[in-house]
Amino acid sequence: MQIKAKVNFGEDLGHNIGTVFEARDSEGQVLFGAGFMGLFNTHFRMDRWTLQFFVRHDDAEVSCEKLPFPSDDGGNYLFDLDGRVYQSSHYHDRTMRWYDGESKTWVVDERFGVEETTSGEGMMRLAGKLLQFKRGEACYDGTQILLKPDVGHYHHFYYSYGHLVFFQNNAPEWSKLHAVPWRPGDGPLDLDKAITLNLRYAGETSFSAGQLGGEIIQSSNVGGVYAFDGSGWRIIRQSLEGVSHQLYSMLNWYDRMLIGHYPTGNLLEYVKKGMQLRHLEDWPPVMPGVSSAVREAQTTCLFGGDIYVGVWPWAELWRYDHRGDKWHFVRRMFEHPEITEEMNHPWEDRIAAYNQIHAAEVVWNDWGNRTTGLAPMDDALFISTSAKGCQERDMRMAFLHDDEVWDEYRTVHRLCKPGCAAGAVAWREGETTLEFSADGDRIAIAQDGAEIASAPADPKVVARAQRAQIEWARGMYGPFAGEVTPQ
Repeated sequence: MQIKAKVNFGEDLGHNIGTVFEARDSEGQVLFGAGFMGLFNTHFRMDRWTLQFFVRHDDAEVSCEKLPFPSDDGGNYLFDLDGRVYQSSHYHDRTMRWYDGESKTWVVDERFGVEETTSGEGMMRLAGKLLQFKRGEACYDGTQILLKPDVGHYHHFYYSYGHLVFFQNNAPEWSKLHAVPWRPGDGPLDLDKAITLNLRYAGETSFSAGQLGGEIIQSSNVGGVYAFDGSGWRIIRQSLEGVSHQLYSMLNWYDRMLIGHYPTGNLLEYVKKGMQLRHLEDWPPVMPGVSSAVREAQTTCLFGGDIYVGVWPWAELWRYDHRGDKWHFVRRMFEHPEITEEMNHPWEDRIAAYNQIHAAEVVWNDWGNRTTGLAPMDDALFISTSAKGCQERDMRMAFLHDDEVWDEYRTVHRLCKPGCAAGAVAWREGETTLEFSADGDRIAIAQDGAEIASAPADPKVVARAQRAQIEWARGMYGPFAGEVTPQ
């Protein structure tokens, strides 16, 4: 099976790229497809230029290996950039490392600095060059375009649709949300053109951001959800102190956005401008044997044509099969402690007992089990774990004396499933050729004749897939933002 298309990405304004093609059988079931995932998970936006190609194999055997520990911190968060999976810890390490599969080591990327890049910062490839956010500032292609403000500080940046959106806090007095028009080559941002939303509470910050249908969506730690449409701000949901309503992930899927929610642990749905968030009950369900309270869908992604969701506080990993409209439990990413319905969070009873004996105030859910990162790359899905924060080993807690328990909080897993390939595509000014091949037991992606990713596949599944009908520029990654011409 050989599939080729010329694509023109058009002007790069930070928007999601979308679906190249999707193929279905006579009953309308998806058999294979390719596209660029639009995703933000908790701290980091995933790379818009990572192209996935999958041939569905629902019953395939899945393998999962533990990679070397990236750092001494108790936790990891993941993102991808330019064909590499990166790890970050925000406790004290705060050094970005990428995984080298050949040497099986984590390699420091000095471009991010040491203790200089925080949540809502990082790098993105824009029109072939790097747009970087670091220390509350922004630069493009090595040139500064935004400096620190005279008052307060800038944080949690998101660029799309030709606008840079970011928060400005001046605690404890006020917080603002800015949207500033800017295009590659414009030079420094003109802050006089900023369209600003004055937020209700000083100290509002973001856990996730996204885009859909020409709108940029931002969220806040106190439940605010805000939409910018290029001309003004709209409040989808007003922030409210004392009410838990936190959004940890935003994933584009077909014509909508799926949003990871706390405290339900379910996904919310946002369809289009003017509509409110809709709660998708039991998306995903609750693992049998644990409490249904205080749950958080912290991480999402698309892998192998399915939605994957990582859920706190028991580190559940779920997979949604759209063809069967069914959720499948993949695995729990921790082994300790044993699951229970008697308490909401792992180790909660041990922490409460310690606090009572020592008159201490250790936070009772600090050592819950988090699945903090889901990052498809090459032939695998990378999965990271953490405590509530990326924390230091607290030897006051007897259960953390056990190395097996402690190590579970700082692990990156590599999950492999046949028929899933992902690699970085370079932006071109004008046309570029994308090729997708499925040959026997292998699938591959190439750009302009150079292979960028491959993965093993089942020959029987590949043979069945050849009978599918291809639809171009539409599918689970959202509509294609440029032009696609089949060859």
